[in-house]
Amino acid sequence: MIKKAAVINDLSGFGKCSLTATIPILSVMGIQACPMPTAVLTNQTGYKNHYCIDLTNELRRYEEIWSVNGESFDGIYSGFFSDLNQVDIVFEFMQRFRNDNTIVLVDPVMGDEGNLYSMYSNECCKKICSLAKSADIITPNLTELCILTDTDFNELMSKSDDDCFPEIICDIAKKAVFHNSQKVVVTGIKSNGYIINATLSNGDFGFSRSKCYGGSFSGTGDIFASIVFASMLNGKSLVSASKKAARFIEKATKDTVKESYDRNDGINFEKFLYQLHE
Repeated sequence: MIKKAAVINDLSGFGKCSLTATIPILSVMGIQACPMPTAVLTNQTGYKNHYCIDLTNELRRYEEIWSVNGESFDGIYSGFFSDLNQVDIVFEFMQRFRNDNTIVLVDPVMGDEGNLYSMYSNECCKKICSLAKSADIITPNLTELCILTDTDFNELMSKSDDDCFPEIICDIAKKAVFHNSQKVVVTGIKSNGYIINATLSNGDFGFSRSKCYGGSFSGTGDIFASIVFASMLNGKSLVSASKKAARFIEKATKDTVKESYDRNDGINFEKFLYQLHE
């Protein structure tokens, strides 16, 4: 029986992120993606111009209809929220559809490069942090890790050139573990020309390292989390899942920078999707 996953995220026409990245990745990895869009955007918010249609009032319809239809899920993955009230709705959704075998991944989308995203308030971040506490897996970037653990981002980044920087990140990641079985992947750590992803599972640390091509790209966090999520649903370990995601993104970014690019457009991941097939 094919596994099913509820994927709660936005749908952006351009940017190769969120649902447009997650759906094909889960599909090629043998998981049925069941999208529950939090918003529909003309393009992701990094572009100079964008238009967002908030779907807060529709989320409960998804929850109710799916419940009436008797749907069940092997995994639940949440990402971007376009409204504060969506966090509470998704928490209720998880309580309704989660069982002992459901894998819940929360990508605590809140900010990047030390700054909150413009549409997020401190109150919204508190709610997202609360949601993250209930997850089996969380996939914060450095900014989000700092928010989750009340760590000063600028002070942390002042140590980024230290050889022991990954270990410093792991020590902070320990503070983001809210229950004994929770797993953490800190994504996109830039260090000496490489991208490092730090994993914490059952008290054990692991690292996946890939060469850094270009700068920051739209959607790489979504791609990474999607591969980790699908891999875990397929019974893989967190470390192997993280390494698989890192290798995939490295290939796609290397291909992307061969020609002129806009970081908002995302990376050329489509041509490499077949490599994710189990």
